[in-house]
Amino acid sequence: MAEVVRRWVPFALATAVLAAAVAVLLFASPDRGSGDPAAADSAAGAYTGKVERRTLAERLTAGGTIGFAGETTVLARLTGTVTALPAVGEVVRRGEPLYVVAGRPVILMYGTVPAYRTLDEGSGDGEDVEQLERNLAALGYDPGAVDKEWTWQTAEAVRAWQEGVGLKVTGEVELGRVAFLSGPQRVAASEVMLGEALGDGGSGPVSTPVLRTSSTRRVVRVRLEADQQSIARLGGRVEVVLPGGAKAPGRVSGLTAVEASRGEGASGEEAEAGVEVTVALTGRHRIPALDGASANVLFTERLRKRVLTVPLTALLAIGGERFAVEAVEGAVRRRIVVTPGLAADGYVEVVGKGLRAGTRVETGR
Repeated sequence: MAEVVRRWVPFALATAVLAAAVAVLLFASPDRGSGDPAAADSAAGAYTGKVERRTLAERLTAGGTIGFAGETTVLARLTGTVTALPAVGEVVRRGEPLYVVAGRPVILMYGTVPAYRTLDEGSGDGEDVEQLERNLAALGYDPGAVDKEWTWQTAEAVRAWQEGVGLKVTGEVELGRVAFLSGPQRVAASEVMLGEALGDGGSGPVSTPVLRTSSTRRVVRVRLEADQQSIARLGGRVEVVLPGGAKAPGRVSGLTAVEASRGEGASGEEAEAGVEVTVALTGRHRIPALDGASANVLFTERLRKRVLTVPLTALLAIGGERFAVEAVEGAVRRRIVVTPGLAADGYVEVVGKGLRAGTRVETGR
């Protein structure tokens, strides 16, 4: 299960820690050197910051794993001995062999209708015929009009294609000679061994897993627990922290329910039910080629747009859970009681009478 850490928590949950930190700042002697990281007030030697309007976000950070989208299993429909397999990580494209059975290739073509019959002049019309013709045309073989009808031109294109890829020229496409999948396939694993026999000696059609493949599009997968899954919405925007620290925008492209399961290992702890979130990068950013590497995904839980904020170190604890800021106007100081709100990125939302954007407030260094 991915480790989940709340980067920013609601202010009420952090009051005790913040009050202690402010107390230390109040009794510490500020460095009165010439440095000006926060526009120091030269008369009093105090460091100051500004009241500014900002957008603050409370985020949940979830650890995830880099992988590939569109995982699928390639099934063999032919009998015979496996005589060639692609390497793990290899990308197979339209018209190229996925694997080889009895010395003859099984060819990848693109489409959503799985092969379910032999295609020839007696097979009749169908979407699978149109799908085949579309692929033949893309590979440079002219099937005539690309439609659902098998014609003599379709058969001629099939013969030309068979000759081009080294198959027996018959003018028909036997079941299992072509695998229709949704685009280029990256080989994730082999389900059979080189030299393994498929089927039962040719007594009938088979359906044997041969390869596990995926698309070539990299994604990040994150596991969220049941009480966290409401923050992940299909199409929702997130931020991805890639290996090395680079940040890139992303969106939730998939949500899959995950059932509770008994964990492995000596502890035997049960993994709680939740949801697996698939995140794709948006824009021109790309995920580096690090299959299985870790990445963090930042989900926004709460958002406060264009609110008045001050640096966290500007807050003064004045008793109980009451806070104030010290406004600096030249040599004049005035204390303004404030109600803190959301805290994030070193700033905190504040509401107080007489507080306005641009006002300088005293801070710790």
